[in-house]
Amino acid sequence: MIEFNLSQSLGLDINRHIAIDAGAGTGKTTVMASRYLQHLLSGDQRATRILPSAPRIPLKGMGAIRVPSRERTSLEEWQGLLPTETVAITFTRKAAAELKGRIRRLIASLKAQPDKTDGIHDARLRNQGDVAMLLSLIDDAPISTIDAFLSSIVSPWMGLVSEEPTNEQLEEDGAVFLRDEAIRTAWRLQRGIDGVEAGMSGDIESFLESRDRLSILLGGQESSAKVVKGMLKRSLFVEEASRRLQLDELGNLQAESLNQLFLEPICDFIDNWYLEFRSYVCDWVDAWLDSGAVFVTGADEPTGMTRYRYVQYLCTLEVEEQIERLQWIWLVSHAITTASNLKKIDCNALYRARPPSGKGWPGGVMTKGNCPLQNQVKDMIIANAQTNANSIRDMLHTPQGLLIRVLGQSSHLLNPLFCDPEPVPGQTAYPPRLDVELPQLPPSNEMRLTTELELQVIRDLFIVHSGVGEILSRLKIQEGVRDHDDMHRLAEDLLLTRCPSVCRNWYPQAVVKALDSLGDRPWQDDHLFRAINASQGNDDVHKDLMRRISILRDLRRQYRAFIIDEYQDTNPQHFRLLARLWGRRKLEDGEPAPPASEWDPTICIVGDMKQSIYRFRQAEVTVMRRAVAAIREMNREESAMETRTDSLRRPDFAKDPRVTKSMTFESSSKLLEKNAKRREWIPFLEDDDGNKVGNESLIRRREGHIEMSTNHRTLSPLMNTMNSIFQDTFSDRHHLLPGPWHAEAQNLNPARNSDKVARLEWILPARTGSGLRPLDMKVAVDPFQFDGSDDRELTANLLAKRISALVDGKTTRVYSSEQDSWIDISEPKIYRPEDIMILVASHARVPLLVKALDEHGVPAVAGKQGLLMFRPVIQTLMSLLWLLTSPHNKTAALAIARSAIVGMNDSEVISHFKNSEGNQLENLSKCAPTKEVKSLLERMCYLAKNGKVKQAIDVAIDHSDLLYAYPREGDRQDIENWISIYDRVADGVGGDAALVFHKLRELSNLDKDGPKSSSSSTGGAVQIMTIHGSKGLEAPVVVAYDIFATGTRDSSFSSSDNVLVTPDIIAGRIHPWRGISKPQSGLWTIAHLFDDGQQRAERRRQFYVALTRARDRLIIAGTPSEGASIDEQGRITFKRGKGRQNMGYMFLDGLAFSSIQAGHEGCIWSQGGLNQEGRTITLDPGNLVGQSYLGTDCVGGISIFHHPNCFEENKTTALVESWRQRLQLARNAEHSQEPKPPRKITFTVPMASHSLDSAWSCKRRHWLSSKMNWNPERFDLIADEYEQSRWPSSAEFGSLFHRLLEIGLANPGSDDSDLDSKWTESQKDNLTDIDTIEEVMAQSTISDSDVVERTKLRLLHLGKLARQGPLGKLASGGTVDGFTVEGLRTELPFYLSLEHEPDNMQRFAWSPRGEQTISTIEMIRTTFNGRADLVLALRDEDGQGWLQVVDAKTKHCLYGFNPSNPLEGNDLQIFTEMDHPYASTPAEQEIIEEHRLQLALYSIALEIGEMSKPVEKRRKILPPAIQVSASGRVVRMHEEDFEKAKQDLNSLIQWSGEMAAAGQGVEAPVRLPIEQKSTCEKCPFYTGTIKLCGPIGEMLGPT
Repeated sequence: MIEFNLSQSLGLDINRHIAIDAGAGTGKTTVMASRYLQHLLSGDQRATRILPSAPRIPLKGMGAIRVPSRERTSLEEWQGLLPTETVAITFTRKAAAELKGRIRRLIASLKAQPDKTDGIHDARLRNQGDVAMLLSLIDDAPISTIDAFLSSIVSPWMGLVSEEPTNEQLEEDGAVFLRDEAIRTAWRLQRGIDGVEAGMSGDIESFLESRDRLSILLGGQESSAKVVKGMLKRSLFVEEASRRLQLDELGNLQAESLNQLFLEPICDFIDNWYLEFRSYVCDWVDAWLDSGAVFVTGADEPTGMTRYRYVQYLCTLEVEEQIERLQWIWLVSHAITTASNLKKIDCNALYRARPPSGKGWPGGVMTKGNCPLQNQVKDMIIANAQTNANSIRDMLHTPQGLLIRVLGQSSHLLNPLFCDPEPVPGQTAYPPRLDVELPQLPPSNEMRLTTELELQVIRDLFIVHSGVGEILSRLKIQEGVRDHDDMHRLAEDLLLTRCPSVCRNWYPQAVVKALDSLGDRPWQDDHLFRAINASQGNDDVHKDLMRRISILRDLRRQYRAFIIDEYQDTNPQHFRLLARLWGRRKLEDGEPAPPASEWDPTICIVGDMKQSIYRFRQAEVTVMRRAVAAIREMNREESAMETRTDSLRRPDFAKDPRVTKSMTFESSSKLLEKNAKRREWIPFLEDDDGNKVGNESLIRRREGHIEMSTNHRTLSPLMNTMNSIFQDTFSDRHHLLPGPWHAEAQNLNPARNSDKVARLEWILPARTGSGLRPLDMKVAVDPFQFDGSDDRELTANLLAKRISALVDGKTTRVYSSEQDSWIDISEPKIYRPEDIMILVASHARVPLLVKALDEHGVPAVAGKQGLLMFRPVIQTLMSLLWLLTSPHNKTAALAIARSAIVGMNDSEVISHFKNSEGNQLENLSKCAPTKEVKSLLERMCYLAKNGKVKQAIDVAIDHSDLLYAYPREGDRQDIENWISIYDRVADGVGGDAALVFHKLRELSNLDKDGPKSSSSSTGGAVQIMTIHGSKGLEAPVVVAYDIFATGTRDSSFSSSDNVLVTPDIIAGRIHPWRGISKPQSGLWTIAHLFDDGQQRAERRRQFYVALTRARDRLIIAGTPSEGASIDEQGRITFKRGKGRQNMGYMFLDGLAFSSIQAGHEGCIWSQGGLNQEGRTITLDPGNLVGQSYLGTDCVGGISIFHHPNCFEENKTTALVESWRQRLQLARNAEHSQEPKPPRKITFTVPMASHSLDSAWSCKRRHWLSSKMNWNPERFDLIADEYEQSRWPSSAEFGSLFHRLLEIGLANPGSDDSDLDSKWTESQKDNLTDIDTIEEVMAQSTISDSDVVERTKLRLLHLGKLARQGPLGKLASGGTVDGFTVEGLRTELPFYLSLEHEPDNMQRFAWSPRGEQTISTIEMIRTTFNGRADLVLALRDEDGQGWLQVVDAKTKHCLYGFNPSNPLEGNDLQIFTEMDHPYASTPAEQEIIEEHRLQLALYSIALEIGEMSKPVEKRRKILPPAIQVSASGRVVRMHEEDFEKAKQDLNSLIQWSGEMAAAGQGVEAPVRLPIEQKSTCEKCPFYTGTIKLCGPIGEMLGPT
């Protein structure tokens, strides 16, 4: 039994909605798993009291088979929630698998009764079989990522929300191709009709105009295409910005509607700030007017306003609105500050109390020397002005002052509310504004945009993004693929977050507008009620809308509890989609009324706003803030008004749902009570340590907001150190832009008990080298010995030495400058390489780090190492593919000749290519350096000539020296990733290797958008990964690598694409003329401010994530940008810069804060106070190793390693020498001549039951599809265009009818003891029930309403025929041919494994040294996994029990079927006697023959199942039958035919198994004789216009 602390126990409160704010290492996954289990086991909880369950489908599969029904509780009687009713959402597939695994283990440990085995006795379990039942349901439980969960919801309704459903998931590299193609298509369009053909709708002419305008404004087609591409990659943020700007119609965008963007960050303080600032400004203006205003009048200009006069003019204006006040402050600031200082926090306004005179704009105040007044008067005036200037400067030199200046500038640029000053000749402080109609030439080197042009650009961006998005959607449909964005949009349509796309063109605009008006509370359905009202009077629309609303409420009914992990990384769209499932569900008569709050299911979200670091995936930390606020609101409402759960809640307590009586833990055959100390009611007033919580925490807990702050991961001193650092990290003193995206500090209480010593270390390499590096590559280079070594190289080298010392237990020491001696701090060998995790901010930093570790003998593996297509091993493979597809290309041959595959030296290459002509691959094989390479090249040449390029590449990888030349784990992973991309691209281009090479070349040209080099984690090596990749992981030793470079050059979220996309606004960088400055843009300035402010806040959260991965030891690695050096006293000295806040500065700021908090202000970390910007820091490592100055509960010292002398000397090998050694090994390599004995194996062959009869009729067809992997589809030169609109496809119609039988066929039921209750459960006949037909059709993909209605009628007719036929009679309790039904199962799952021993069968493989025997096949196992349509449990007149397979076939039920007159229909509609058990016509005999092996297989599965039962309970197997749906007849196979079918099935299985196991070189079956042409006419390889196969004598190919 897991023992929880108090806050963890509060997280188990399943009677409230809960928001768990879980700090790093606080055990949230354990709490989630336990909470999930409590939902399943607790029969009395909020969800069971006030929410009805959805219809519980009877259990099939594992649970039903493991235990009989009498040994488990039925689903209908299960008191708790079922796994299928309890949703758990995680962020990654790995996290979902981990959570599901934990839940499985918790369930599996449960015991219904105390016994002597290990496990947990839980009295809520009635039977031990309940454990098996729950475990079986967990497999299909919605425990998954949000993408997988949404896909599972949408998939059954794909036909309802998509006119052209697709199922294949689009990979990212394919998505890049399609985005580029969509943009190219958009820019090729000339007319509106072209847009229609490309997939566009709406006003296409407006799209073309917007596209052309953007091309001009953004500097050409290439630049504008780059902007649109940037928007497509962030479509979710674009759509979110559109929502927030309420752009239902783009024409309604006005400048005033954007005011809130500027005011929201400052609305709380702008008024008071303005009034105080204005008073100082007005006093400053008045001060210069003393004594006749001589200082001012003497500086006036003949024409235009000086800076002073403009400020004086502004002081005469009455300003009331906040937006006006914002701009007023900016205009004053602009006038009194130099342009270069305006964006600095210390802007140095009013230097010497006078305005500056830059940009050709005079200050307007005379200097003291030029003023004619008496000195005493001048001094008095200047002193008064200086006093007010100081006050003004004090206000401006604050974060609030900087923020107001930037927001004011943005607002004034976008929509100026004040006139510009009358210009002084030559003044450039207010550059001209560009209007919508651009001039031919730029009017000035500096420009601004007019309001209308700014708004026009944003309208054009939205219009073009929408149009290109439509083109992209059409391209994806044509390719038959979809991506996650498509699935999310389909989910929005299904859940009625907006008007479904398939309805937009036929729903009235009033209905569309209503459906698109979802508010900020997405669980509400107010917009649906508005849409219902708007649909009145239009029956078709109203009916369709009500059907969609009914489906939504049915979906809501399926789920009664949600647990959502990593909520801080949820994006707004995910929040909306999930919240749509929390609203009101469908209620039947007599069911409980809805809850008092607006949420039906019980909601639990789990997250940590300090760990929200996935903004690049369009996640928003503000989503969690809103969700937490909503949870608290819902709990307040239920606490006040929901009386049905009063006994489950108390005002200041939470009920522990775990059973407190009769629950025990079994261990070592001893029964131990585990609940004696557990309280049933957990108090809100207590904290984990037993102390009383504060009033604010108490209120939060009452409203469901639980903070988990007890850390079980990190050693106490190290955790306390981090706590102190994070107090400063998240301090608002660092906030550039106030907003809800800033996290708040949370002290984590360390609770891990360990004897280990916590360590904080700093790899701080000092520049100690002198002289130039040697150019001779034979000389080993130590970067510390020579001048000019890069700080990053020094850091990597020193870190490698430290890690080597850690894993090998080598000597470690720090230098004491005070004592001029070394202090030994060596430790025993306590860490393995896999205990160490190195975190980097960029993949670009990985290769240098891996190289350094490799040189020091430390194994390392990196998750990603840059772009895959530029990795050395991949470039070799690309050259090989180039040569295999272009064997006459000398350039490709040269690359391969010099590669590790061939290994020719320079002289051999020159000698060979001097006279080499023709096929270069063949020529290379003739002059190969070794006979093995010669054999290899000949093999590749043979395979390439036979079209087997991929096999040739596999041979090169397996048998060349490629993997010897590139032996690292990352290189092998790169090869696997490249092969995976090759296969994926090959599938898309029909397997043509030349086209694959062309596509892969295009991937190489994508640069940063191309596929990334990635490796899976491996044991025995140091793990190198990004901070994002480390999320959710931990390690004993964590290295934060190169942290002084992490954040210094953060590129804005998308500014490199000349577009900024945030959830609040989008902005394109307008640049119509190259060679001059980009025009100033208000939208760009505000978007950049938001983007930069949010990115800075996220960088602090990344810092938190990086440090909190550590369990025992944290190593900081890196130096400030100017590097570190050694002073005369031997101390380390470096300068703390003033630049952008990087993680290194966060670390130093945190140390300064911690030392001050500990009472050590003025120590080495905090000399001069808290603000350390620009200060020089001097460190003595010997002093710090025993005294950290960070507080008594923090780490006692900090170990600083600055030079290689801190560690044992590690001999450095020159690069040339290392390669010489490897070449020597290669030359001396010996091949073992001892042949390995072939392995003895069992070969497994999976087969599909539906392919058996076609394989028997033509073995060549089976060989082509299974052995040659040919797609069994018609191959047409020109695709046939045939009418598909009248009926669905035969396959889909067959599925629909099978579904009708599954849920509509009656079951008379019985009390027979040898049948499971699922066989004998009584069910009425629903074959012709309209609701049942509707339920069946709801799962179809048919979108045409006429086809839907026609299909319903045909299903209804076939249902009548089935009821009137033998099957209907038996199912209703009648007797047919002496048999009665005792029970039946529809869609009965089976798994069948058939084995046989082949005669002396071996498998061979080619190698450069000849063919080798690799295995002997002792056994061939053929497996089948499927479902039988229908199995009847029968009893004959003699009392003998039987089982019979009945397979329904809908052949001839569509075209040629005559429902009114069967005699004028097809052959299957005609019969002689309805109840005759055997075939009575040739057509019936033919349909039996067509499926006899499939039927035999199902029957054999039943026979094997019966043989496992006791003899007295076994039933005999009746020959199988076909339910001929066209007539309703049930046609049974004759006994002798049944036996012959089993013999033929055995023969086919043996042949197909041996054919599959034989490997390459198996002889193909011959084509059928011309006499069996009728069989060929049913084969897809023959029926196309290009015949791929056919009877002997017929010519193959195009016809």
